Amino acid sequence: MKDECFRELAELFRLLMSENDRQIELWGVQDRTPSEWLMFTTEELGELAEAISEHQYRDGKADDVVKEAVQVAALSLKIAEMYLSKVV
Repeated sequence: MKDECFRELAELFRLLMSENDRQIELWGVQDRTPSEWLMFTTEELGELAEAISEHQYRDGKADDVVKEAVQVAALSLKIAEMYLSKVV
């Protein structure tokens, strides 16, 4: 599959913000250690791997791949945002 170079950035951002809102609604604003954030992200990455495998080999839904990828992206950006203030 070819890199689309964020041509659908507005839609991706909408999905990302929707996922962020969903996570806050479920668990509130979290205060975790970097290791815990990494653990959560790794768990979501495993779910993304499963969704891709299901799509590629068992007629899984592309929507599931998008959903899991957005969850990984949301958590990854939360980590980046937490460390952004530490960048010199």
